[in-house]
Amino acid sequence: MKNQNVTICRKKISILVVDDSLVFRRFIGDIVEDCEDIEIVGEAENGIEALDMVLKTKPDVILLDVEMPLMDGMTALQHLMIHRPTPTIMFSSLTDEGTARCFDTMKNGAVDFICKDFIFHENNQQSHKKLLTDKIRRAARIITRAKEPVLTPSPDSKANQKTDKQVVFCEECGQQEVVNLNRKSSSANSVTCTHCGDIIDLSLSAQKQFRRNTFITVIGGGEGSFANLLHIIPHFEPEMGGAIIVVIHATTEHLNNFTEYLDAISEMEVIRARNGITIEGGNCYITSAQEYMSLRPYTAQLTLQKVEKKFSGEGAIDVLLTSASIIMKKRLAGVLLSGLENEGDRGIGTLIENEGVPVVLDPEECYCKQMSQHTLAKCHILETCSSLELVEKIKNLHYSAKVNIVAA
Repeated sequence: MKNQNVTICRKKISILVVDDSLVFRRFIGDIVEDCEDIEIVGEAENGIEALDMVLKTKPDVILLDVEMPLMDGMTALQHLMIHRPTPTIMFSSLTDEGTARCFDTMKNGAVDFICKDFIFHENNQQSHKKLLTDKIRRAARIITRAKEPVLTPSPDSKANQKTDKQVVFCEECGQQEVVNLNRKSSSANSVTCTHCGDIIDLSLSAQKQFRRNTFITVIGGGEGSFANLLHIIPHFEPEMGGAIIVVIHATTEHLNNFTEYLDAISEMEVIRARNGITIEGGNCYITSAQEYMSLRPYTAQLTLQKVEKKFSGEGAIDVLLTSASIIMKKRLAGVLLSGLENEGDRGIGTLIENEGVPVVLDPEECYCKQMSQHTLAKCHILETCSSLELVEKIKNLHYSAKVNIVAA
């Protein structure tokens, strides 16, 4: 019998490049020209042409500029996510990564965002080529679901939120005062008595409704997790009880900007966690993976405290999950999202030993699948959740724990 040469033909990743700059389109063409697994199947100069080309070429990935004539990239992205969801990487020459405009694109369905400045750094062309082609390959492996457009929060959106009226009494003269409290703002710490002029402290009486930490969810992620969190955290309500603590591998500047942005679009108050901060129910706390935080009891409260890394290969997500599971036991969920890091498995392992609830986002919804796949294999977890299932599962856990505590 003659030997037969069998050639396995792998489908190339098809991309559509949408940008009004011919120079930029040629630049992308030069980058992918010698990539055996990537090919450009179409080009467009504006959003209108892009929507037409998507139907004709059916690309695996779209590279889409934000600023274009006739129809800009954001409008085109919103139409795409309604009618033909496709993994989309957004570009901009006017917006930096880790800014509100960048998070806008992710909130509306983009899987990644790149500032165009990299095309001007001629000395790093090879590294930029690898960066872009790696992002294209990751984008091609993610499932993008239909999504309705989301309104961008205005800078004064918090000022327009509904207020809660509460009654406080002056300790000096007994005067009754009605105080309007912004639901999420913590800026008003006192009010002046209209009768005697005494200062009434609101920090204990009217500042916030106290919510117990009946249940805590620790969420960990890396690259790609910003997009995951933008589709998860805004669905949580303060009333569900307990707290959400998020650990993200990201730069400090991006993390600070993301916290502010996420707070503006979420019902929960989203707070940038610092060393020694008290964890209060009804809030979401954002921590950096560069800061190894441990959950510690302090009097009747729970706090986050910085600790030294003890073991090689132990990440910040593992440290927080381990410490939280020792305290909370069954009243803890550990959630892993998109990320490049091989961590989370130690923390999830301890959580499982303490009968906590492990939750892993479906790798098909993760821009970077390494973290979730690593933990699934190491901890022998058989089930994963879509982002919608994840939201419902965490809400049910928090509400159930709150009801059980009240019943007890």
